[in-house]
Amino acid sequence: MPVGFAITKYLAARFRALGRRRHRDEPQAVLAAASATIRRKRFCLFISQGGTDLSARVLQPWPPGPALDVWFGTSASSRKVTELRDDSRATIAYQDDGMAACVVLAGRVSVIDAADERVRRFMPSWYAFWPDGPASPDFVLLHFVPHRIEVWDGRRGITPEPFGLRSACLVRRDAEWVAA
Repeated sequence: MPVGFAITKYLAARFRALGRRRHRDEPQAVLAAASATIRRKRFCLFISQGGTDLSARVLQPWPPGPALDVWFGTSASSRKVTELRDDSRATIAYQDDGMAACVVLAGRVSVIDAADERVRRFMPSWYAFWPDGPASPDFVLLHFVPHRIEVWDGRRGITPEPFGLRSACLVRRDAEWVAA
């Protein structure tokens, strides 16, 4: 067995042992880990139902709200808006390799065209896409509200058994997050 392989195998076993000792699964710990990962990332993967196929794209979200709801700006004429008007279900995913963490949220999306909300949520970097700013007739918001959260976070101990093979999962029931 090559030395590099043996060292890697040893380090993987140590990581697994540490993760199993530190495992946490209470909803508040899972939510805290999810929020921390989401807040660290500038972009996420947004997945919607596009006819018979799923459509995925990278988007720049606003930081999440207290209930982990997420806002996005997009083109009113985009394929994603057309898809969401037909089927409001969506999934968003955040991957943080540096922290050995990932968060996947499943929920529903509303397309918001209210002028005051568009002004409040318009990011300065979006002038590249909408030179007229939030008043652009092609600018709308997406408001994603999750009903399911899956989290795996090696550094924060969100590592359910079997170690590394599944995520901690929470669902929203009566405005409260509970273990699935």
